[in-house]
Amino acid sequence: MRNCFARLACCALLSSSSAVFAAGLLDAYRAARQNDPAFRAARYERDAGQYAVDIGRAGLLPTLSITGSYAKNAGDRESTVVDVTQSLDYNDKQAAIVLRQPLFNYDSYVRYQQGGVQAAYSDAVFDRKEAEFASKLASAYFEVLLAQEKLTLTDAEIAAYGAQRELAQRLLRGGEGTVTEIAEAESRLQFARAGRAEALDRVAVTKRVLEGLTGKPMRDLWVLRKDFIPTGVEPRGLDEWTALAQDNSPEIRSRRKVLELSSLEVDRNRAGHLPQLDFVARAMKAENETISTLNQKSSIRTYGVQLNVPLFAGGRVNALTEQAVANRGRAQAELEVAVNEVLVEVERQFLAVETAISRVAAYNKAVSASQVAVTGTKRGMAAGIRTTTDVLDAERRMFVAERDLAQARYESLVNTLLLKATAGALSEQAIAEIEALLVPPY
Repeated sequence: MRNCFARLACCALLSSSSAVFAAGLLDAYRAARQNDPAFRAARYERDAGQYAVDIGRAGLLPTLSITGSYAKNAGDRESTVVDVTQSLDYNDKQAAIVLRQPLFNYDSYVRYQQGGVQAAYSDAVFDRKEAEFASKLASAYFEVLLAQEKLTLTDAEIAAYGAQRELAQRLLRGGEGTVTEIAEAESRLQFARAGRAEALDRVAVTKRVLEGLTGKPMRDLWVLRKDFIPTGVEPRGLDEWTALAQDNSPEIRSRRKVLELSSLEVDRNRAGHLPQLDFVARAMKAENETISTLNQKSSIRTYGVQLNVPLFAGGRVNALTEQAVANRGRAQAELEVAVNEVLVEVERQFLAVETAISRVAAYNKAVSASQVAVTGTKRGMAAGIRTTTDVLDAERRMFVAERDLAQARYESLVNTLLLKATAGALSEQAIAEIEALLVPPY
């Protein structure tokens, strides 16, 4: 019974360990959202930007303040008629509460509008950084899978070349082979072993990058299905992706908000020519306020409106307005540049996704053909019409084709995510759709 419990505990521990370390793409994505410091910084930046609305609204709301003062006054008063000097030392105490409510302040109104635009700008910037983060995380995940797949191919290559070397040695012992064939197989084998060391380093480095993003160990990653063949993306047309990018691209949205902010800045600077009207209410208590009110206490309540009409500020308002107009022109030009760059990137990624369909299909055929060629070359060698070198060349071409196929398959997934990120359509649902193409390693 004790052994039974021990086995059950061991199984539970193994399953728990697997749950901790085995990670699908969504698991890695969610872990990175929690642990990646760069993403957390972007989230805090977005949160800080949301307060721009409250800051702008504050200029339209009433302000309430309390002021108070206590002063010791010292002085003398001399008579011009008789030789008499009177001390005027006294203590002055004052306290007041003041309420001010803007009635017309165009500057504050524009600042309130700018607060809303700044909050929307921070959202757009965060969306751009979130899309870049998701693409970076997925790329890092697929880099690990590709490195592991290349390592597996390198192991298969070493086994194949090792088998050819042993075959060449047996043939030589039987009087049919040559030393050159053994040397050729040995050379290929050692190159493959050197490649394996490089592949091991690549696995370690890519995994370290992924773990740096997720903040936890990443083992037993989900692998791409063997039968995966890219089929393109929805929508199918480039025009539809272009229209989607123009509406949803975070880069374009952020640039539009910058232009909107610049336009409002022109209005805000022009407000320097406009009057300001405030409602002001004050309640004040004073003791010994002036020399003429010594030993007296006063309580005064006033309310009314206060008008401030600017007349001349040395040309500062005009200069600031013209400067804002120039900045608005710059923002307009930068928006056009951003739109062109985004549309070019959308077209590049869309074409890459579409091209991946034919590339993967071609590499699949190349792998199948190279496998047939290897089999045929081995038969030809057994029949005496092919050599060990011919077999080694055929195997090398097969492994190159398999590596190219693996590279193309993962690039198609990355290009799909980059296309959606550029167009503003990359979400957790898009990550989940990509994960559906992966399978657990056990």
